[in-house]
Amino acid sequence: MKKKNALIHSLVLIVLVMVSCNDDDVPNCIQDLTGELSANETAFAHKWVLAEIVSVDEIDITDDNVDNPSTNLFEQYSACERDASYSFDNDRDYTFQQGEMAPNCDNKQSSTGTWKLTGNRLTLVSFCNLREIELEINDDDTSFFIEDVFDFTDVNSKVVRTKVKFTYNKIL
Repeated sequence: MKKKNALIHSLVLIVLVMVSCNDDDVPNCIQDLTGELSANETAFAHKWVLAEIVSVDEIDITDDNVDNPSTNLFEQYSACERDASYSFDNDRDYTFQQGEMAPNCDNKQSSTGTWKLTGNRLTLVSFCNLREIELEINDDDTSFFIEDVFDFTDVNSKVVRTKVKFTYNKIL
């Protein structure tokens, strides 16, 4: 009886898969951002390199056998993880890269898409997804900052939820 029920469940799954998979399924992708850049966007269109990661709460994420929690998370990450940059181009394309310039990085990452800056809201479209990021740009337009809340697991397996501020500096 158990074999019969298993067979019936298998057949039902096969029929459901065959019915749900047809050539008419087209994903609803978010369209790339287009159009002329505004004056603010033209000033923003540069390469920006990750320079700092600071948390509100002290966390120890380095497995170095020393109890040394810190709010400076940037120093606790490897050179590959610290090697991150955004390049915002004049044609609305952008590229995010991590681990591309640091030596001996095994986990290099890169993504591309289109971008738009409206006030302090940066919109990124990549791989059919839209992401909006509130950012702050300093007075001389040489750094931008992103703040968000993240969960970190410290070296003692304790989860710490804290606000983190990322700083990216413009490469001139």
